[in-house]
Amino acid sequence: MQSAASLNLLEIVGLLTGGLALFLYGLECMTGGLKAIAGARLQSLLGTLTASRLRGVLAGAGITALLNSSTITTVLLVGFVSAGLMTLGQSIPVIMGANIGSTLTAQIIAFNISAVTPFLLGFGFLLHAFARQELLRQLGGVLLGLGLLFLGIEFMGDATRPLRNYEPFIAAMQDMRNPALGILIGALFTAIVQSSAATLAIVIALGSQGLIPLESGIALILGANVGTCGTALLAAIGKNAEATQVGVVHLLFNVLGVLFFAFLIPQFADLVRLVSPSAPELTGAARLAAETPRQAANAHTIFSVFSTTVLIWFTGPIGRLAERIAPSTRTTAQDPAVPRYLDDTLLDMPALGIARVQLELASLGRQVHGLVRRSAEIAVEGTAQDIVAMAGQDQAAEALSTAVIGYIGRLSEGNGSEDESRQLVDLARIAATLDATREVATTSMLALSQRRLSHSADAGRWRNADAMAFAASVLDQLAQAVDTVAHPSADTVQRIVAAKPALEAMAMAARQGIMAELQLSSHDDVANFRLANDMIEHLNEIARLSRAIAKATAQLRDVRLDDVQPGVPVQASAQQAT
Repeated sequence: MQSAASLNLLEIVGLLTGGLALFLYGLECMTGGLKAIAGARLQSLLGTLTASRLRGVLAGAGITALLNSSTITTVLLVGFVSAGLMTLGQSIPVIMGANIGSTLTAQIIAFNISAVTPFLLGFGFLLHAFARQELLRQLGGVLLGLGLLFLGIEFMGDATRPLRNYEPFIAAMQDMRNPALGILIGALFTAIVQSSAATLAIVIALGSQGLIPLESGIALILGANVGTCGTALLAAIGKNAEATQVGVVHLLFNVLGVLFFAFLIPQFADLVRLVSPSAPELTGAARLAAETPRQAANAHTIFSVFSTTVLIWFTGPIGRLAERIAPSTRTTAQDPAVPRYLDDTLLDMPALGIARVQLELASLGRQVHGLVRRSAEIAVEGTAQDIVAMAGQDQAAEALSTAVIGYIGRLSEGNGSEDESRQLVDLARIAATLDATREVATTSMLALSQRRLSHSADAGRWRNADAMAFAASVLDQLAQAVDTVAHPSADTVQRIVAAKPALEAMAMAARQGIMAELQLSSHDDVANFRLANDMIEHLNEIARLSRAIAKATAQLRDVRLDDVQPGVPVQASAQQAT
């Protein structure tokens, strides 16, 4: 046996920490590349969440396999539930599926492919550094990360090799057969490094040197499944109770599974050995080194699949227990000035971040539409108190607009693709156009109202049928344009753009009707006509901005406007008239 004096502790610690650092950095590179490649597919996967429990599990497993991290998936779910895009019940099968998807990493790193690691590093670097196509560059990042990941495991294996003959360390590994100790160590280490894959990598590194029995490895893996819940719980801090409940569900699911297996580790180990490749021709540490890495990965997979298979039938009770642990205390309505959908955890995933910006812009658009409608009403019949009351609504919309544009700016700083960068520019244009629309409503229209009040003008003389139809059509155009932000539609965009001649004709008819009513025979008539004409011009500006929003959403989703034909009739309801 080796003595403590003969061990080079500095070299062991250096190799171990350096190997862990390489592993974590490689995991980050690989995850970043996978997120960039899979980003466009994530939204469609998320669209399957509400269909059934099984589809929720599959979606969770697929997203986690693409993102290479169950932690990221769970943090995403916290954001979705917090924003009201999902219910807690819909998130539970996804969380269960995420645990299954995370085992893909374990299966990959269990392969002993040290011989091809240099090729992964070299080829991955060449693609990442010199490829012209964005997809190839991201693929290079994935390969480079994979190479660093395996290199890190190699370093950790080299670090632990001298411990093969060090009796105190071997005894410590044997002591970890105690489930409570192994689970505690696995949970603490995973919570610190925020990666269950790192814990598994150390188990595999120790196993590859024949230093850890399978039972001890299983205890560490069970602990890692508990420790990985910490990140999701941290992500829920500061969000609503529903978001906290997602983190609690993740913790409950893993703790229930761990409690079941903690008392059956010897039997579980026998099952894993039965279904895993064996090396009966070897003995002792050599056999452990040959068999343990794959057995550890299979143990992780079996644990996740079995836990999901059993607990998927108890999503209701789990959800209710989570609601009792983190009860909802929300009693006030959503502050219109505070973003509801923006989530900082999506800043390095532009594809999902862009989808959130669209939802937030649609929310802003609905606020702006309400401001336009109310300002138009105040312009013709409001009081001075009404004008003052509009200030608070305007400030809320302006604050939300500022937050959205700032978020777009931070998203643009990430490693998005060229297409995503173009989409962010289009979203910024939409935000700026909505801001301009808000300015027309809360500055120009309200100034017109103040002029009406100062002149004691009778705005009732403006409100002929043509003027009311024109105002209603403009409001309808704005509502449709706002709807295309979150739900792009080629038909809707074409209708909005093609309606320009019809709106211009309606504006002319409104002017003619007002002129016929007023006759312009007195100073008061002239003042009224100026006010009415300015109101029509402000509504024309709203219509122009609505077309600008629609065109920007067309570019956002590559909707073709080539076939737009002018003269499409504008549908308006008299109930929408100002």
